[in-house]
Amino acid sequence: MKKLLITLLFAQTALLSCQTDEGNEKLAEAGETVGKSAATIAKSVKSGIEKATKINIDISENLKTRGLSTGKVTLGSKGGRHNVLNVYMIFEKRINRNVTMKVLDADGLELGRTKVLVKGEAGDAKFVDFVFDTRTNIDRDNKIVME
Repeated sequence: MKKLLITLLFAQTALLSCQTDEGNEKLAEAGETVGKSAATIAKSVKSGIEKATKINIDISENLKTRGLSTGKVTLGSKGGRHNVLNVYMIFEKRINRNVTMKVLDADGLELGRTKVLVKGEAGDAKFVDFVFDTRTNIDRDNKIVME
């Protein structure tokens, strides 16, 4: 932020002191620097927001040894609440079994559980929806466990 303010101050000084072709060139360079700084800040803010809103799932060791892992996880709604987890599942081995997903609050109290039959061949990957009771409202800071 300090770097951006210094750059903006430089640009303002350049504007006031330069009325020649050389001055316009320096002003264009300053504008380019300001633009690069603003783009860097915007990327950093986006990255911070993505990290803060990321949904993490703790996968049981049993499922990991069966070759199951996850990619992107998004939160969806059904019935007006955030009660659907859209989980991109990656299958290193063939699997055909019920998978239980649990949601726990900050105190470790369970507030939702659902079970889905998950089928996939080795090398496959697909989204699987875990739909919870409509009274379950999943927050991004809840602990989510897949067994």
